[in-house]
Amino acid sequence: MSEKGPIWVVDYDIPVEPKAKRMAFYRGLWAILKKHEIVTSKSTQSVWIIDDEEIAREIHGHANSYGVSHIYNAAPAD
Repeated sequence: MSEKGPIWVVDYDIPVEPKAKRMAFYRGLWAILKKHEIVTSKSTQSVWIIDDEEIAREIHGHANSYGVSHIYNAAPAD
């Protein structure tokens, strides 16, 4: 994560049902991460902290198409 510049926080809430739609969301999310070469363990955490605005907005837009998503611009406290 960048020591300088903004930090982007994306949180989302994807409904559990229907399961097929939720699974499609996660397949799309992992495709976005793979496209940007972001390597992480698979998780169902609903918050992403990213130092790249473009990626954050892409995840936010994707999540909004499946549920509710919020995006925040944060600055390091120190």
